[in-house]
Amino acid sequence: MKSAISVELDGATFALDERAYSALRSYLDRAGARLGVHPDRAEVLAGLERSIAAKLRQRGAASSGAAIDEAAMLAALKGVGRVDGPAVDDSAKAGEGDRGAPRARRLYRLREGQQFAGVCTGLAAYFGGDVNVVRLLFILGAVFSGGMLALVYVLLMFVMPIAETELEIR
Repeated sequence: MKSAISVELDGATFALDERAYSALRSYLDRAGARLGVHPDRAEVLAGLERSIAAKLRQRGAASSGAAIDEAAMLAALKGVGRVDGPAVDDSAKAGEGDRGAPRARRLYRLREGQQFAGVCTGLAAYFGGDVNVVRLLFILGAVFSGGMLALVYVLLMFVMPIAETELEIR
């Protein structure tokens, strides 16, 4: 039997399995790195922890007594969202070497929320747009281009790598 890891978020103790703890730690570490030396960094991170705790409470995770699994944690983290924006003071990145350089964004097909092959879902996540708008643009583009955009879609199905969730690509 795997051991549960106890974590305190917003005054409540949650039992997490190892993968859920890893997902939480990774999320908070990425958020902290993204905030850099922002003057409100501690308050933003505390707010994120409060939001995560609220999402877990909504799912009944605190009262069930069972360890929270990775899927429940990923759902809560997705509900909270990600921390965007560069650090306020970019000069702090100068001494960090490669760690301070932004990671190259990659285009993935997303299985989470896909309707057909996940191409539109991946494009929406990459560009930060609404997946329904991307789908509509693909349909209209396919109609008005005589099917050429449909061929591009099929090509992207085979070229784009697959990611299970949006959190994997961040």
